Amino acid sequence: MTSVTTNEESKRHMTQSNGHAVHFQPASEEALVNDIKEMAAKIRQPLTVLEKVRDPDASFEQKSHTLMLESVDKITSAWVDELVSLRDNSKVIEEMVKEQADKVKGEMTRLHLLGVQAMREAQRGHEVLQNLGNELDAMMAGHAKTH
Repeated sequence: MTSVTTNEESKRHMTQSNGHAVHFQPASEEALVNDIKEMAAKIRQPLTVLEKVRDPDASFEQKSHTLMLESVDKITSAWVDELVSLRDNSKVIEEMVKEQADKVKGEMTRLHLLGVQAMREAQRGHEVLQNLGNELDAMMAGHAKTH
């Protein structure tokens, strides 16, 4: 509570409670009791109903139920959309992996064929050198007989 003194009523204190200004300066105990009775009477006054609903429990429950179902539908739709997107992206990535694997297999096959060709060429080079060596040996042997 905040105590405030106004300019008009310098001797009278005003208290602020729950956002309402209440003038509180009882002259006597009897005045205090009367003020309390007045406040109690104001509290006991019936509330004014602005709009009456036919069946508040049923309409609230139906409205609440409908809103919950709509929320579940929205969440489900969002998840399904994400899953469809993931599936589509996975298909694209799967195709890219297969394409790259095919390229790698093709390159490996080319490397294998080049390796086989290099081995054959090396074997042929070895055979050529073997034959050359044999011919040189034969020539040297023939040359040695003539001398």
